[in-house]
Amino acid sequence: MRIVTPTEIERVAWAGYLEPLGQTFRIADLPRLTLGEPTIWPPEALESETGKKWSPPASDRRYALLRLACTLHKPDDPRTRYTEATLAADLHPLQGAGSVIAHDLYPQRVTATSSSKSVLALKPDFQFYDVGLSLGEVGVEIEHHNAFPVIQAFGLGESRPYWQFARHEASPLLGCQSVYVVLAAPKDSGVRLEIELTVRMETRYGPIRVGLPDEVRARVYVVS
Repeated sequence: MRIVTPTEIERVAWAGYLEPLGQTFRIADLPRLTLGEPTIWPPEALESETGKKWSPPASDRRYALLRLACTLHKPDDPRTRYTEATLAADLHPLQGAGSVIAHDLYPQRVTATSSSKSVLALKPDFQFYDVGLSLGEVGVEIEHHNAFPVIQAFGLGESRPYWQFARHEASPLLGCQSVYVVLAAPKDSGVRLEIELTVRMETRYGPIRVGLPDEVRARVYVVS
C-alpha cells in the first residue's frame, strides 16, 4: 500500500482569511488560508490494503493514521511575509474515560537543508521509519512532500501534538503542507479532534499574530 501525499488540498474543511489575535485595530492585508478535511486510515483499512496483521504495541488501545493539511496562500501585499505558523491538534476520546495521544508524528524535524521529498514507512507496529531502513517490514509506504522549509514537531505521547513551521531566508513560508500523526485512543472509543492554527507575520504595520476565526477553531471533527 502506498499513500501519495497531495501537493494541493483535495477536500476543503475551511477557506478564508485569518483574523488578528490581540490587535484592537483593523488589518487590511490579512493572510488567506485553506484548511483540509482530516483524512483517517483506521486499522481495519490498513490491514485490508496490506494483507498483513498489524501488531499494536498496546492491546487496550486503538491505533489509526491521521493526516492534517493546510495551505498558506501568497499575501496580497508584497511587503508582507509569514515568519512562523503553528498547527495544533487537540485530541479527546469520543466517549468514556481515558486519553487520546500522539503515538508517533511525521515530520518531526525538517531543516532548510533537508530534501523536500521523502518516502517513509509506517510499519505494523504503528511507527514511522525511513523506508530505506525497513523494506522487509513495510506496512504502508507514504510519499511525502514538505512545502515549508523549517518544521519542528512537539507533543509526542501527548494529547495536543503540534508543529511549528518557520520561514528561511532562502525559502518563504508558503504552499500546502501535510503532516501525519498515529493516534492511540481507548480501544472502544472514537476520537474527537479540534484543530488550531496561528500565524505570525511581518506587515507594513509591524509584526502581528493571526489565527482561525472562533467558529472554525471551535469546530469538532469526529474520527472513528
